[in-house]
Amino acid sequence: MTKIGVVLGTGPSLNDSAATIRKLKGAITLFGVNRTFEDFDLDVLICCDPKFHAFYGKIKGDFDHWHWDKEICLRYGYPYIEGRWFDGLSTDPTWISLNHCSSAQALNLAVHYGCDEILLVGHDFHYPPGKPRHYFDNLSDVRGEYPAEIRKFSLFDKKGQGNDLLNVYKHIADQCKRGEIPQIYNCTPGSALPWFPLKELSEFFRPEDIQ
Repeated sequence: MTKIGVVLGTGPSLNDSAATIRKLKGAITLFGVNRTFEDFDLDVLICCDPKFHAFYGKIKGDFDHWHWDKEICLRYGYPYIEGRWFDGLSTDPTWISLNHCSSAQALNLAVHYGCDEILLVGHDFHYPPGKPRHYFDNLSDVRGEYPAEIRKFSLFDKKGQGNDLLNVYKHIADQCKRGEIPQIYNCTPGSALPWFPLKELSEFFRPEDIQ
């Protein structure tokens, strides 16, 4: 049986996929980042920014909550995994590639959890003027953003110039092409992330799984 991992980004499109994802509980392994645990029944969580943990404190939930910072893991009782700077994803289960963002780290965990296919949702990778950057509107003083205390703009905003997020995912896609890691599909409607085959979530499941 194919083990399917779904990795949640926090793009605005996640709202459109949320109902389907919730129906797939038991048919997928669900990897979330940051505050997605509030809205989804996750199996695995990672929140990469240490400032996020300093702001919110201990996060409780029935999921595996990993981090690469030993101090954070000791303080809150989370399982530790080493983080290294590396172009692509680690295939060694003792460490993950840091890769500048929580979603790429969650993707590396999906590889370590033995997923045969990995689906990306909420990976919009474009920020239309005047539109929210994230799917949520209840976690900040500005709709679609994090609280001001921990808000920052990612290297993605450089639009493919050097080692930004688009380039990070290109290294990962190259690993897929070489067969080093499982196949990754982008199931984010309208995504500007170009490196993975675009598919619909419904293509991977039986109709009865998502009714």
